[in-house]
Amino acid sequence: MTISTTLGANITAIGRYFVGDPNIVAMVCTNDLTDITTAGYLTNQYIVADIELLQNGEFQWTETDLVLIYYSAAQIGFFVRDALNETFDALAPSGGLADTLQDGDIFVGNGANLATGVSPSGDITLTNTGVFGIAAGAIVNADVNAAAAIAFSKLATLPSAEILVGSAGNVATAAAMTGDIAITNTGVTSIQAGAIVNADVNAAAAISFSKLAALTSTNILVGSAGNVATSVAMTGDVTIGNTGVTAIGASKVLSSMVSPLLLKYVTVTISAAEFNGMYAAPKLLLAAGGANTLIVLEQISLAMTYVSAAYAAGGTVAVQYDSTVNGAGIAASSTTADTLFQQTASTTYTMTAGTVFRPFSTTVNKGLYLSNITGAFTTGDSTFVAHLWYRIIPTV
Repeated sequence: MTISTTLGANITAIGRYFVGDPNIVAMVCTNDLTDITTAGYLTNQYIVADIELLQNGEFQWTETDLVLIYYSAAQIGFFVRDALNETFDALAPSGGLADTLQDGDIFVGNGANLATGVSPSGDITLTNTGVFGIAAGAIVNADVNAAAAIAFSKLATLPSAEILVGSAGNVATAAAMTGDIAITNTGVTSIQAGAIVNADVNAAAAISFSKLAALTSTNILVGSAGNVATSVAMTGDVTIGNTGVTAIGASKVLSSMVSPLLLKYVTVTISAAEFNGMYAAPKLLLAAGGANTLIVLEQISLAMTYVSAAYAAGGTVAVQYDSTVNGAGIAASSTTADTLFQQTASTTYTMTAGTVFRPFSTTVNKGLYLSNITGAFTTGDSTFVAHLWYRIIPTV
């Protein structure tokens, strides 16, 4: 629409003249016939603003209004308001049809035998240039003659070697023949490679082992990551001979494989810097076992490898629960005097379980740390390997 965006530039006058029923509404505008009869004209923001400016508010239309409009260019005529399309329709002259008709509509006699503008619908469509068309999807089975004998060449193309199959929506659909059976474009079918599965084999087939793939001596069949039976050598903790005899390998059973209540063993390396610093930063030996668990230390052996400088200063060494600094944690082992660590040769220090009589709050779900009291060791550069024997027991 050629609607002006300047306030008051479209509708310049509008007023109602009460002369009975119908009432006459007179309107003067600068828009042309196309504008005032286009759907949405009366709801255009600039038209609404013009009317409200002239009326000091919204204009109240009635169903029986007869609208006399003076429009561009120097034309005048009677119209009625089209409330459905929010526009004006030209009033039909006596004995004739209206001068206006909505885009794409046609005149059809209604139930009262009056020519009425309606939009074509159903199986046929119509453009505003008079072109008729069959609506998409309008043709149904009943519209096709039983003797039509439509040639295959007039059907949609069917890719080579594909067949028509009813889809989930019950529509004939081109599909490649897959699965157990294949087909050529000459109609020849064949069983696909790898199509035979367990369910296809008779329960009493008794297929001989000799017809299976070769299996390397002492190998076994194991499901792979892709769920395929695969020939593999039996390794790890258990071995097997080609007569079916199995054996547990030497040194294969670890403490982690047995009950948590059984004795466990772990080694922890301790650098010279960690040993010198464990007064202010206790060295973690074993992390907490989790809620409602208590680590019971049986024994710890510190194997010191002498390097070149002996340790000096320091204080009594012990294993403690939690990381309390300065060796002030709850003791988990017996103690070893600081002077014993001031050796100039590689030495082993063994501490046993300490007598612990403490609340759960100081020992349960606590890790084991190595620390010392009095002060830090100095000057030493020897390294250690801590060997711990312990149990983890539940406390509930």
